[in-house]
Amino acid sequence: MNLSASPKKLYARKTLRGWTMLEMMIVLTLSAIMLASVGKVYIFMTRSLDATANYEELDRQSRNALDKMTRDIRGCRALTDFDGSHLWFTNLDNTLLCYVWDTNANTLSYTNLSTNSPGSGVLLKGCVYWKTSQFTHDPATNTTMTFLALPTTNSLTQAALTKVIVIDWICKKTNYTTLTDSESVQTAKIVLRN
Repeated sequence: MNLSASPKKLYARKTLRGWTMLEMMIVLTLSAIMLASVGKVYIFMTRSLDATANYEELDRQSRNALDKMTRDIRGCRALTDFDGSHLWFTNLDNTLLCYVWDTNANTLSYTNLSTNSPGSGVLLKGCVYWKTSQFTHDPATNTTMTFLALPTTNSLTQAALTKVIVIDWICKKTNYTTLTDSESVQTAKIVLRN
């Protein structure tokens, strides 16, 4: 009688064994590292996509505002008055065009009473900075795009001399998943045609 186990029985017995504690700990550690890596990549991708969406939204908003402002300002008769947060223009039909930056609400709104393109509304949301500069129409000597600046005091005479307006603004939008902000910085140089 043969008491030794056949090779088939030994192999079958070895394959039925469970994992050892050491093998289980190694597998759990590797799984945790992989899950942490996947989670980190997911968070990074979510933040990147959110920031990209915010930049796209801010860019679209600034582009639309610039298109509207350029079309309306170029068609005005003259700048009639200005200060740090307002620009008042007279349209060709002697109606009012006004841009107002509200520092409390961080918005830029407009009112156009012209019969050609009436309207009012908010052009920019999240506008945290707004600055305008007024210039004469004639460029500085021996230059093509460098205009002579007018003093920034509120004067009807200076407003009447204005033919070039440079507008700078910064809009911010808080990212959905983080406390950081997406920021859009814009500068426009608009020449009054009339």
